[in-house]
Amino acid sequence: MQYEALFVRALIITVLIECGTAAALKRAAARRLGLAQTYPRLLAVVALATCLTLPYVWFVLPAFLPKGPVYAVTSELFAFIVEALWYRLALSGKGTAINIKQAAILSALANAFSFLLGVFIMPR
Repeated sequence: MQYEALFVRALIITVLIECGTAAALKRAAARRLGLAQTYPRLLAVVALATCLTLPYVWFVLPAFLPKGPVYAVTSELFAFIVEALWYRLALSGKGTAINIKQAAILSALANAFSFLLGVFIMPR
């Protein structure tokens, strides 16, 4: 399969996993995580975060990093940080607020699940 086609497949799978993780977190711990947003807004924010970071992980970072553990750790750390900052910014306002710790928890769990499930789903 072409690299670009694999990217589209990975993007769809990642969006589904990360949105599913966010929805489950909202259902299980909305108060503790500050997830007072409606499901459509939360899922749109999470999907957009993935759409913003995954192209960098697939197309930009590989040009600067060797394949292997350094690339895996750096790319996941990049996605975690950027998405946590995005969640903090996008999920605050109009009577709702998510602090940086809550945003980091959401980002860490969403990225961990998508990484781990991606290892099993995506071809090597």
